[in-house]
Amino acid sequence: MTQFSMGAFKPVADQVFVAVAEPAAVNIGLVIGPDAAVVIDTGSSPAQGAQIKAAAESFAGVRVTAVVVTHGHYDHLFGLPGLTDVPSYGHQSLSGYLDTTAAGVAAAELGVTLSELTIPQHLFHLAKVIDAGGRRVEALHFGPGHTNADLAVYIPDADVVFAGDLLESNGGPDFGPDCFLKDWPVALDGILGLLTENTVVVPGHGPVMDRLTAFSQRASIAGFYGLVENLLQRGIKLEDAYSSAEWPFDEVTIRAALPVAYAQLAAAGVGSRRQLPML
Repeated sequence: MTQFSMGAFKPVADQVFVAVAEPAAVNIGLVIGPDAAVVIDTGSSPAQGAQIKAAAESFAGVRVTAVVVTHGHYDHLFGLPGLTDVPSYGHQSLSGYLDTTAAGVAAAELGVTLSELTIPQHLFHLAKVIDAGGRRVEALHFGPGHTNADLAVYIPDADVVFAGDLLESNGGPDFGPDCFLKDWPVALDGILGLLTENTVVVPGHGPVMDRLTAFSQRASIAGFYGLVENLLQRGIKLEDAYSSAEWPFDEVTIRAALPVAYAQLAAAGVGSRRQLPML
């Protein structure tokens, strides 16, 4: 049986906090303003979402008046019904997510029924400014990457960016079948454009990152895509791919990502170059 738990909120900047929710070790953000607070991501079940709301309000001493969902994966979205009576925000492409096979499989594995779940009330395409009780919070979509619904959450006065799973520091990125490998580095360029030397970057999973680490991961994701493209053009088969290159991430990450990368590149028409006949 899945065990759900939540750690304490810990500071990452002035009145900006992060707690880790299990079983997925997902970072839950809390931005506290003078009169209200905003929660970023909701955990893996409605009960966990309710726990997050209660813990956030107890810790902050003010009401949670908004919640932002950075994308549709279970550990970020499935707790949303537990944040009752709280306006919620997400990207427009979440509108059909709960009808997908992936959502059904995740719910079944967690012992959650799809009828319990919901998507955010307020969906938008590019950007939304949210009031954290007198404090500005910006939810921004820079294009598809980890999913087609990725949002970054920027708190300008604290110089903090919550990157969702576009960035991770607890192992390599999650290159799932619903990622957009070619576009991912471009989405990250939007985040990188916000960063100063002192910006704190909160990834979807793992410890906070600095600007240099975020730049490095962006380069590694682009490099991974380029390496796979080169292997395909050389006619290297999937089963031989891992041993045919030096990879920018650990073996577990790369072996899981290679089938996804091969499939996406093949669908885009990338393959071995045809040799012209000698005359």
